[in-house]
Amino acid sequence: MAKNKIKFNNDVEWMKKMLKDEDYGCVSAGGLMSKDKQKFIGISEFVKRQTRESQFTNYDGTWEELEEILNRWWRSDDYIDVKQGYRDGVILMSVNPNLFYTYTNFPMFEGMKIELKWAKVPGREHEPAKLQVQIKENKKCCKYVDIILYKKEVLEEDGDEVTGAVYDVVSINGRLVKDAPPIESMTLVRNWLHLPGGTAMPDVTPEEMLDMLCDSVLYKNGLKNKMSKKGK
Repeated sequence: MAKNKIKFNNDVEWMKKMLKDEDYGCVSAGGLMSKDKQKFIGISEFVKRQTRESQFTNYDGTWEELEEILNRWWRSDDYIDVKQGYRDGVILMSVNPNLFYTYTNFPMFEGMKIELKWAKVPGREHEPAKLQVQIKENKKCCKYVDIILYKKEVLEEDGDEVTGAVYDVVSINGRLVKDAPPIESMTLVRNWLHLPGGTAMPDVTPEEMLDMLCDSVLYKNGLKNKMSKKGK
């Protein structure tokens, strides 16, 4: 797997310390910004496809509520952890899973209600339609949730819409088991080839990309952690 490369202009611990200062609400590469000038975490339009009715993990409330909660959690250390993402300017914020619901790791059982449909994936209408299996049972409350945050400058590289916050939420990744799944193989390909909807991976080497892609394919086929390289 790729090694984490912490290259932030603003160290995470330093940012958290500054955000707790009563006179300042946000930190950017240019220095401190007062609370009334810029918020730290915003909700992107892309993540708003993750509704209660979708197959994606969703927050059981309004987007305004989620934005307020995330900013409060960031300032108060009420979240679980902050980790570096696959490139500089992308971070994973692990949060309290209450009020988040998901189909990820949903337990299969005989007679469960599913639907097969040919359609485009919400948020990726520029890509061809594909055959999708959709679960029609009620989602389960998440046990773990990672909020994926992209820095404003990363989104602007591809001309993506931004909210004006230092970081925007682009995905809510909830699950029912402890270990997070690898990045989906098609997402890796979009990013590596910098296809529409993908974000460049300047910090990742070809060898690291191959490792990530192999892990993703093995996981999708139920073989992750069950196979080892020859000679090992």
